[in-house]
Amino acid sequence: MKVLVYGAGVIGGQLTHALIQSGNDVSVIARGAWAETLRANGLRIHHYIQRTNTRDCPRVLEAIDEEHYDIVFAVMQYRQMEKILSDLARIDSPLAVLTGNNLSVNEMETYILENSRKPKQMLFGFCSTAGTRENGRLTTVHTGDGQLTVGKAHEEVSEDVKEILNQLFSKSRLSLSYCDNMDAWLKYHAAFILPVVYLCYKTGCNLRKSSREERKLMLDAVRDAYHLLMKLGIPVRPEGDVKTLEPGVLNTALRAVIFVISKTHIGALCTGEHCAHAPGEMEDLDEAFQTIRSKKPDVPMPSFDRLRSMMPSWDQIHEIYAK
Repeated sequence: MKVLVYGAGVIGGQLTHALIQSGNDVSVIARGAWAETLRANGLRIHHYIQRTNTRDCPRVLEAIDEEHYDIVFAVMQYRQMEKILSDLARIDSPLAVLTGNNLSVNEMETYILENSRKPKQMLFGFCSTAGTRENGRLTTVHTGDGQLTVGKAHEEVSEDVKEILNQLFSKSRLSLSYCDNMDAWLKYHAAFILPVVYLCYKTGCNLRKSSREERKLMLDAVRDAYHLLMKLGIPVRPEGDVKTLEPGVLNTALRAVIFVISKTHIGALCTGEHCAHAPGEMEDLDEAFQTIRSKKPDVPMPSFDRLRSMMPSWDQIHEIYAK
């Protein structure tokens, strides 16, 4: 299939690799020095867990063109996605998948559908991949070729679209799962990661410095955020996910995962590196979640508020991590 990946950072690059592994004709949109690097050297990825290196050669564009694509994946930071909505509306493709943190699903979908020259189906996704870009290559942290959760904003993905997506990744090791309400899924994902973000900035983007008590407070803050969303009538996605926050085997497993994330280099790549390189996206998510919270100001969130108050101000964070 003919695929366009709009954004060639860590996640866009890993998706591009998986798509090329499955024999698709892939073009990527990148800009500036990174576009020149991709043209000259190809898309080079060091897969940290697998201890392997790959090199792919997608077609590199610096702007959208007039070609027809079977599907487009937009892989951008949250607010950056808002800046390319007009491009996504103009691209000649019947399927668009907006991939990444997103608390404006409904608004983005409405804009693209109202401004597209041809009919489009809108999907939203999240790829569980982390890493960094340096020295002309990506370093990615993932299992298999990554994990992609994808779905429509508020309904099931049709079987014909599932068939297209399954075919897209059929020869890769990417794990593909579907959700019937990606708007809810992305809101609960934000509810989970924001306390991690707060603790990350509190510890100078080094979770190794976090204490057991701080990690407990972090999970209590997640529980507060989940409680808020449930009070707003937003269905839990993935279904049953809230059980990981309740006493029992699942909670014990979650605490073990949090411990590993906080004490290993893999965790540093997944959390500290991303927070240090993307404070703008983290602030945007925080601001958007506060807007959601304003709809139910009477819901108490003591642990969430306490943890949030422990990190520096956003102005200080931007000054510390200015690049």
